[in-house]
Amino acid sequence: MTLLKGLLINLLVILVLVLFYNMVVVNQQKRISPRFQKSVLAFFSSILIILSLLLAIAIEENFVYDLRFIPFLLGSLYGGKKVTLWLGALLITARIPIGGDGIWLTALLVICFSLIFFCLSSRFEEKPIKWRLFFTTFLAFLYSILALLIPSFYYGFHTIETFFIYSLVLTAATFFVTYLTELLRTTCILQQKTIKNEKMEIVSHLAASISHEVRNPLTSIIGFLQLILEQRDVPDKCKIYASLALDEASRTAVIIDDYLTFANPHPEKLHALEIDKEILQCRDLISPLALKHSVDMKIVFFHTDKIKGEPHKFRQALLNICKNSIEAMPTGGTLTIVTATKYNETFIHITDTGQGMSPAHLARLGEPYFSLKEQKGTGLGMMVVFRIVEGMGGNIKVNSEEQIGTSITLSFPSFA
Repeated sequence: MTLLKGLLINLLVILVLVLFYNMVVVNQQKRISPRFQKSVLAFFSSILIILSLLLAIAIEENFVYDLRFIPFLLGSLYGGKKVTLWLGALLITARIPIGGDGIWLTALLVICFSLIFFCLSSRFEEKPIKWRLFFTTFLAFLYSILALLIPSFYYGFHTIETFFIYSLVLTAATFFVTYLTELLRTTCILQQKTIKNEKMEIVSHLAASISHEVRNPLTSIIGFLQLILEQRDVPDKCKIYASLALDEASRTAVIIDDYLTFANPHPEKLHALEIDKEILQCRDLISPLALKHSVDMKIVFFHTDKIKGEPHKFRQALLNICKNSIEAMPTGGTLTIVTATKYNETFIHITDTGQGMSPAHLARLGEPYFSLKEQKGTGLGMMVVFRIVEGMGGNIKVNSEEQIGTSITLSFPSFA
């Protein structure tokens, strides 16, 4: 019972700090850089490891048992390779003052599991939540077996009760803490999506009402400017001014069309779109801009399925993405478009070798009034892309690294 009581107290301490970490970091993800998040995670995990050792229960021969594996496990898998190395070194170092033969067991287990974490941490968060729960629980169960069987084999001390209590508590506690962590993270993501959707809805209504009000007088202005240019008795200087005004008015009309598309992204008439033809048409339209920026375009088709959508809006989304990619390579580069089909989904991968984006910029991509073009951009282009893709029932995923480039993946349900 002493072991059970000590482990439950240890679990309570872990839960308190996990909740506190959520308040400090997870709810402030958009304001905190990923590097700082990992530093804070390493700090909290270190505190939990030290507190767990202070709350450890000695069984025999200075072999102590606690829940230090939980912060070591979660801190390593969520924090990455550097955090894994730090926590592993801390765990071994912090175990030395306790003494006893358990030091070598700690070192052996920490090294073995650090290698596992080191290999899997980079892709851990990409896995489904169910997989992460199962995997962390399995590792905890494996650790509990090794932590008791190895000293039992060499030193001959073992009881079924001790093994059962430690294994059950560590495994169940790992599952519960991991589940709580995932639940808090998912709740935070859903809250951010809800806030973002509410902002988009407000902007959508404003865009629809303002665009309709502005479009009618703008159409009249464009018409009168065209009449002025057609008149023979108008001075050349006036025609130059009228031509400039017409260009700006036409550009404004294009922006208004984008706002209308943003306000109503859902296709009015669904068609079976042949991806290869649509992409080739976009290539023909964007080629002059690519040549101007010395950008080489590469297109590879690996898909077989079609998708449902409206051709005009789909091409508009592709053109906006390609235009942004090309403008991100002012000194030249390569724009690659690859299509593929997998599990009844069609994927379009658009990759550039441009300037890339910081994690802070990447988190705000597609938000109203956010642009990387400083005074030249409004952020409307990517807003329209996100809305069109969502309207077609698709998803968009963006990966970017500064000075390396950006990769955008569009996924749509296949239409046979």
